[in-house]
Amino acid sequence: FSFETTMMTTPKQLVSWCVIAALVCLSSVPRAEARIVTTEYSFEDRAFLAAGSFGYEPFGQFFLDVTNYIVWVPNNVDSSEFKGHGAFVLERTSSDTPRSEPGLDDGQCFSDAMKDQPGFDVWILDPLKSTWSFNKTIEDAGYYHLYFVNCYGPTTSITMNTRLEQYNMEGSFKNYLSAGESSLPTWYFFISGFFVAALVVWVNILRREIEHVRRIHWLMTVVIVFKILSLLMESADYHAIKTTGEPHGWNVAFYVFYFIKSMLMFAVIVLIGTGWSYMKPFLTDRDKQIIMVVLVVQMMTNIAMIIIDEYAPGSTELMFHWRTWLDILHLLDMVCCCFILLPIVWSIRHLREAADADGKAARNVIRLKRFRKFYLVVVSYIYFTRIIVYLMTATLPFELTWLGVVFGELANLAFYITTGYLFRPQTRNPYLALDQDEDAADQRDFSSDV
Repeated sequence: FSFETTMMTTPKQLVSWCVIAALVCLSSVPRAEARIVTTEYSFEDRAFLAAGSFGYEPFGQFFLDVTNYIVWVPNNVDSSEFKGHGAFVLERTSSDTPRSEPGLDDGQCFSDAMKDQPGFDVWILDPLKSTWSFNKTIEDAGYYHLYFVNCYGPTTSITMNTRLEQYNMEGSFKNYLSAGESSLPTWYFFISGFFVAALVVWVNILRREIEHVRRIHWLMTVVIVFKILSLLMESADYHAIKTTGEPHGWNVAFYVFYFIKSMLMFAVIVLIGTGWSYMKPFLTDRDKQIIMVVLVVQMMTNIAMIIIDEYAPGSTELMFHWRTWLDILHLLDMVCCCFILLPIVWSIRHLREAADADGKAARNVIRLKRFRKFYLVVVSYIYFTRIIVYLMTATLPFELTWLGVVFGELANLAFYITTGYLFRPQTRNPYLALDQDEDAADQRDFSSDV
């Protein structure tokens, strides 16, 4: 991807690069996201690990099959002194966040401490037996977390294969979605309809004002299209999982469209912040560097998201712990959000200086006010979708966590509509209705500023 002066002269170039990046990223996806989870543990030496989580309604079903269970003991350990056990522990809580540590005193085994506690089910594994099957009909609704506990000691390791199947019952039908996710297929499809309506309105505006349409408007249109496609694929993905427990390839389609949409959206925000195509027909070296950083960070964010979705929390195939990848996702997302604010801040500073320095103060003051509005819109969008929605999801009852998704998507819709309204093509738009002399003057201003 080359950032020369001719970079991004058409939306097609940016879309093509995003498609290539998405395919490269998805080529390493290990397996399909599912609610029927098969995990291989090879020489696992962790004393405590999370193996799965699910939001159950009454009469939900839990099935766990363990095969090829082997306990590896060092040669220098006398078999007569070998004590301890391995165990699976199922905990009922009101939170969708599993434990990262047992939270007990050193030397105390988690399975022993919780064996007779309410809200816990403990299944002890006999080291002389290699195959186990556990099942449970859920009586009390709640979020259930499954843990594996190695109480043999720090010198032992475990090898085993597990198959975990969890679902709720809707009449005589199995629902493999967690209680807080059951309505998401309908919500994603319903919200995609709002974006389709917004796209129709936007296309009509472009047709009406075709003489004032700039390249940035076509990129904004492409973003909306991929947003709609990602919502539809996510709805299909959740519906397939809900009915069969497997996504049947819909998750890959979702990742492709989501990957392209997210990279394009952040790129468009940066391009709007730099004034590309409507205040200046070129990108400065500083603009290109910001876009490159944003695209790279956004690519890393999407990779972290795919890893979180595709691997079980206790998987041994990850370079880092599953929770570490979750922290990386949040960190990269916030870094990307901070970077997209920089061009807007620079443009505000430039317009403030230009309003005092040149002879077109009134026009620059109008632009300055509009950029300040856009800055507030972006900051509000970031604050709501990255902080408020996260806190909402963390504090809502487990069966209402879908509200966080719905409010997040409605915030996306509001952001798209507001951005389109501020930067829509129109004859007297203070941004876009510039005569040729003003365009030339702006080019000289930005060039001298850099």
